[in-house]
Amino acid sequence: MLASFLSIGLLMLMAVMLPGPDFALVIKNTILHNRRAGIFTSFGIGLAVIVHMTYCILGLALIISESLLLFSLIKYLGAAYLIYLGIHSFRSKQENIVFSPSNKITQKSKITDFIAIQQGFLCNLLNPKATLFFLALFTVIIKPGTSLIWQLAYGIEMLMIAMSWFIALTFFLSHPRILRLLNKMEKYIAKTLGVFLIVFGICLALIEK
Repeated sequence: MLASFLSIGLLMLMAVMLPGPDFALVIKNTILHNRRAGIFTSFGIGLAVIVHMTYCILGLALIISESLLLFSLIKYLGAAYLIYLGIHSFRSKQENIVFSPSNKITQKSKITDFIAIQQGFLCNLLNPKATLFFLALFTVIIKPGTSLIWQLAYGIEMLMIAMSWFIALTFFLSHPRILRLLNKMEKYIAKTLGVFLIVFGICLALIEK
């Protein structure tokens, strides 16, 4: 069990660290809005991870992956949502970072906590690659005979790793020194991240099971 615990932890860490839609969204919301927006986006991703783990434990992931209709529905909804976020980021204006006389940085968020959570939640939940990733974990490493307690332990481990990584990324990007550097290029960063999200959306729409 310890070997499986370590293997799952390593695979999950590698998965969340690889550049992808969640990664781009957390960066976008942190830079264009503020640290709080990035943290709540991370919370939304965490909620989606809970949903993924829940249907895997209940055995529904296999049904989703085997159903062409369900898989296609998730795929195209996810693709459309990423493209929407990308266009929104591409059209954003640089107006939220303020430098005070005391040399402190204040970021004015343009989105509410709920919207940040919603974006993180939908970005991860509607990614069929996430469904296939969790399905692979729950079939290859986590055996069908694994007790519910251990499955929950694995789930908590994956949740904590995902949340810790994205929140750590948020704190790094929202550090005053980092923000000063990013502020000079914010317009270009926003457009670049917007392009990435659009490309991720298009690639998502083209993937096959």
